[in-house]
Amino acid sequence: MNLDSSKLKLLISEEDIKTKIVGLANKLDLNYQNSEVTILMILKGSFIFIADLIREMKSVVTIDTISATSYGKRGSKKGNLLIEGIDKLDLENKNVLVIDDIFDSGNTMNSIVDKILEKNPKSVKSLTLLLKNTKNRLKNANLPDFHLFEIEDKFVIGYGLDYSEYHRNLKSIYYIEN
Repeated sequence: MNLDSSKLKLLISEEDIKTKIVGLANKLDLNYQNSEVTILMILKGSFIFIADLIREMKSVVTIDTISATSYGKRGSKKGNLLIEGIDKLDLENKNVLVIDDIFDSGNTMNSIVDKILEKNPKSVKSLTLLLKNTKNRLKNANLPDFHLFEIEDKFVIGYGLDYSEYHRNLKSIYYIEN
């Protein structure tokens, strides 16, 4: 599905993303100094971010994946949250870093962290590429421990973020102008 490219406006450049990732990797290395960290990747949007991030980290990392979808009738994003893959994971006494592409309402990240805590990890931290300032945020949502960029309430694509599964391969992050 193609978008009208004239409606795409640059929000965050590839260079800005790379610079922030290096700084974040250093911060995470300090946080997990002398210990292993299990990165829990929420598919699909975070995979490019995580690939770039772990190549900058010096910590010992392992990676596991889970999926989270909240689709209701006919593909609308309003429905019950379905989290798959956590049940098979052994997270007991591990340092877990949950990574997602975007933090919007907080429902996905908070639900996943709650499920991880049931598995008795040593620690749980959360990280998102984007922290969206939105009125849709749950009142009791715990904000991520780390985020790369804080953005206004706009629909964004690129760098792993999609529009109907397309445009994840864009190297920068764009918003769609109405």
